[in-house]
Amino acid sequence: MQPTSGSVPFTTDGRKRYEANKRAQAAKHYDYDNAQTLCATPGLPRLMLTPMRFHIWQRSDLVTFQFEWNRVFYQVDMTDRKSEPLLVGVNVGVSKGQWEGDTLVVKSDNFTDQTLIDNLVPHSDEMKLTQRFRLVDPDTLEDRITIEDPQTFTRPWEAVVTYKRQPDAPFPEDVCIDRRRAGQLPLPLK
Repeated sequence: MQPTSGSVPFTTDGRKRYEANKRAQAAKHYDYDNAQTLCATPGLPRLMLTPMRFHIWQRSDLVTFQFEWNRVFYQVDMTDRKSEPLLVGVNVGVSKGQWEGDTLVVKSDNFTDQTLIDNLVPHSDEMKLTQRFRLVDPDTLEDRITIEDPQTFTRPWEAVVTYKRQPDAPFPEDVCIDRRRAGQLPLPLK
């Protein structure tokens, strides 16, 4: 994922982990990437970068993102409860959301450090993610992503991803482990 300005502001440790991932990927050793080797959920924000479609479902207390990739989903708690979160994720963390005008603001934390931001960029379990979703026009959704992680990055950084509306059709069967067994690595993840 490319920052909106400059390059990814790695700490010394973050840069070492990133370079190790690059070497492993070049050697086609995907053991640094649980999404590739175990078909684990790629985590956030990487899940939002998959090249396959996703649906967004909204209720008053919940927003659900359902992905074509391996039929994975993540959910955003839209309540204002301060105690136990409505939903607890493993690789996707815990996400709380609220509307600010026409923008859905989602703040996520409680991540594992076993996922990647994209196919190479690491993060720690201290990562905090803020996503600002808004319709730019009826067929374009913008996701403005801010990443904070003092163990991996020297400062917060931002990236913007846009999505084009796709035809509303059922998702075909997609089983990551079947593709992996067939030797179709790397999997369709960015």
